[in-house]
Amino acid sequence: MRLALALSLLFAAPAWAHDPAAAEHGGHEKAPSAAVPVQKTADGAVYGAKLADSLPAAVSLDSVVAEPEASLGKTGAFSGRITQVCQKQGCWLVLSAQNGDFARVFMHDHAFSVPKDASGEAVVYGTLGEKKLSAEEVAHLKKDGAAAPAARELQIDATSVLIRAAG
Repeated sequence: MRLALALSLLFAAPAWAHDPAAAEHGGHEKAPSAAVPVQKTADGAVYGAKLADSLPAAVSLDSVVAEPEASLGKTGAFSGRITQVCQKQGCWLVLSAQNGDFARVFMHDHAFSVPKDASGEAVVYGTLGEKKLSAEEVAHLKKDGAAAPAARELQIDATSVLIRAAG
């Protein structure tokens, strides 16, 4: 019995140990996969999940920020301009409307990333939400390169991000 207990403790010990990979990636639970497109389309490069054959029409972020309540909690396609990207891992980006309002886009389950130098027009497929950020979350975002995160912001939990080809 003691041998069984000792063996179970021996094999369970690694689960209690500090995960150096999490510390290496800025305290995130896991590092996202490399910023490699999973698909190339006529419109641009897709990161995250491949796009389905039939997609919802993209709604301009300008329309969304004008009446966010109509889209909160809904899954759809949202278009805007990439104005910021996480400089640690590419695990979030800011999608901006023409009037300067924005939604912060987080890659679903931290499963993928976009290039840290991504810019230009994009279509984000995911679910729109709104969140009040804690002081710790604001500090973390600033550490990742965010310029003045809002205390309350629209957020999109993205499953796919299409970064439109320039030109």
